[in-house]
Amino acid sequence: MFDFLLYRKHGLFLFILIFLIAGNSLKAQKKPNMIVFISDDQSQMDLGCYGNPDVKTPHMDQLAAEGMRFTSAYSATSMCAPSRSSMFSGLYPFRNGSQMNHFAVRPNIKMLPDYLKKLGYRVVIAGKVDVYPKPDFEHIGAYFGNYLPISNRNDPRHVTRDFIKDNFPNSEQPICLIVCTWLPHVPWFENKKYDSGKLTMPKYLVDPQATREALAAYYESISAADGMLGEVLQALDDSGEKNNTVFMFTSDQGPQFPSAKWTTYKQGLNVPFIVRWPKKIKKNSVSDALISLTDLTPTLVDFAGGEEVTDLDGKSFKSVLLGDKKEHRDVAFAETSVEPHFWYNYVPSRTVITKEGLHYIKNYYPGVRFITHIDKVEQDHFYFDSWKEKAKTDAEAEKLLHRYSYRPPEELYDLKQDTWEMSNLINDDQYVAEAMKLGQLLTDELSKQGESETMILKGNLPTFDDGSYQIDQGISASDQSFDKTKWNPSTLFITAYLEGADQEGIICDYFGRFNIYSSHHKLGIALANGKTYESEELTSKEGHLFLKLTEKGDLSLRYNDQEIISVALDKDFTKIKPGYISCGMIRDRKLPSDQPNIFPGKIYDLRVSVNELERSAMRK
Repeated sequence: MFDFLLYRKHGLFLFILIFLIAGNSLKAQKKPNMIVFISDDQSQMDLGCYGNPDVKTPHMDQLAAEGMRFTSAYSATSMCAPSRSSMFSGLYPFRNGSQMNHFAVRPNIKMLPDYLKKLGYRVVIAGKVDVYPKPDFEHIGAYFGNYLPISNRNDPRHVTRDFIKDNFPNSEQPICLIVCTWLPHVPWFENKKYDSGKLTMPKYLVDPQATREALAAYYESISAADGMLGEVLQALDDSGEKNNTVFMFTSDQGPQFPSAKWTTYKQGLNVPFIVRWPKKIKKNSVSDALISLTDLTPTLVDFAGGEEVTDLDGKSFKSVLLGDKKEHRDVAFAETSVEPHFWYNYVPSRTVITKEGLHYIKNYYPGVRFITHIDKVEQDHFYFDSWKEKAKTDAEAEKLLHRYSYRPPEELYDLKQDTWEMSNLINDDQYVAEAMKLGQLLTDELSKQGESETMILKGNLPTFDDGSYQIDQGISASDQSFDKTKWNPSTLFITAYLEGADQEGIICDYFGRFNIYSSHHKLGIALANGKTYESEELTSKEGHLFLKLTEKGDLSLRYNDQEIISVALDKDFTKIKPGYISCGMIRDRKLPSDQPNIFPGKIYDLRVSVNELERSAMRK
């Protein structure tokens, strides 16, 4: 009897021991939380841990001391929305569709939440999103994701901190949190910390006092971003989940200075990238592995335990982080197509960077002056006029101004020897073979993506005329492409020729105000409020489409010169709203019904005209 009791006592002890071991094992196997903190318009060179002698970034520097710092991390493009679209899709801009700034991704492109939710994650974004249509994130802190007021940009209501405090401890569901501040994007914070006269000026910037003051304000905004990062890190530490959280810090592209943002130069593309995972990633380590921001989503999927997604441009570098590999990519690709605002010139560029540090750039309109709102309309710490004035008497200033404004057809830089990219080696006899090899690498990459030189030269923009524009099927144009002082129609015309009008889909969406669609052998008009007007069944599946809409709301839709819809609407639908006009699809939002958002037929010569149908005839 005594032995039996002893056996039961020892058996119970063994059961408890096994249970505790199993429990610890399950806890050890828990999927990690993931936090990605993304600053806005910050070059790699603008952190203390990357060698900047002036900027104060103690929390970014501490994160680097506790994790791995990458020296060769590159954005896929140097513009906000296209860069973030590439980060969250794992696809280069042409493949996801967001090439021009503020343009939307193509319909049905999978994004980060689509992958992680299937793996059991709660996927949350705090602050700025700037991807269209917005991925299926749970969105918190939308107030500090707005452009203005700038006083909100560091999340003064502490929404991010409180979310971590309330949700990370003891959460049964793993969390992926993306934190996106507008800092240090312009308008910059008022400078309070920096003596502009004592700053070490980057060699790509002209050095009048106005530029120094702008640089000091930029650094002030970086310090504010660093303070917000510190608050997030402290909240994670306080939650007790530090050791079970992969923490990443990066930026979308470089700062809004000449020859940085909007360009394919290093200062526009080379971003900070720091990753910490205690006890898994070696402290204070530095990796020279070449990575692209398109690799972000595949890497997060890998950490979440997902299978490799093979049809992406990005690929996971988890093995580099864990110390199993030293290298990642042989080549990174990047591009810019510049902003779509009506006052900008279209000056596209494509580039490849190799793991050896060679940087090849192809400029497709070398004779066209490069213009952005840095030198046209930006009034926050406006300094560009001082560049032009100094260039009149200073040879170095003239060189830097010309470098920003005009590009040769090809450029080649050795980043290990020339980090500021001041010596173009494209005509250097010692680099002839390398230049040819890199040119072919770029050609091969473009071919792989499906983008031809003809497509690049035309661009992802409508064809503008005096008071009309033509937009190709599968293309959208942002409202920012239009001069709204001139595009103020009292009468709006939309014309096209259709093949396959018996098929279902969107023919044209006009800035979310209304769309023209086909459904069950009929054509229809759908308003933003969900109200629809449909024709009788069509007798021909191909023909001419003609819409006339007045600001009073009188709408007429004709097909093959027969009026098929006539209705008086209750308000003006002719004016442009923030958003997109799209041909053959809806780009930036979901349809309220199950109707297909892509037209499978053919649309020829879709043209939108203001006030007069034939503007070209009027000019003759």
